[in-house]
Amino acid sequence: MRAVAILLGLAAAAGAAAGERCIAIDGDTLVCSRQKVRLTNVYAAELNQSGGAAAKRRLQSLVSGRDVTVRPLATDRYGRLIAEVYVNGRRIEQADVGPRAGRGSQWSLPRHVALKRPRP
Repeated sequence: MRAVAILLGLAAAAGAAAGERCIAIDGDTLVCSRQKVRLTNVYAAELNQSGGAAAKRRLQSLVSGRDVTVRPLATDRYGRLIAEVYVNGRRIEQADVGPRAGRGSQWSLPRHVALKRPRP
């Protein structure tokens, strides 16, 4: 337990926000501290598409009642923070929320690479 606290402290010092409480608004987007956070390289179906509601439920169950660490990478054109999101030191991956779906499912390269860096 102590090692986890030390790792979270190191992550916070490296620019990540640790210990946040988040809610899922769909299968690949969270709201953490009133900031929309888009999970990098996770592509879930939209809520009105097949599998969208299930992806949201899976993401919510991952973050519900747990301390979440957000490691910002960039900001997208909608003002959302593009970030790696960790729960208990483990990054949330595509397999955690379900099969690749939605508009990003056709991308073969990392999609959020050449975006604006967040302001400190």
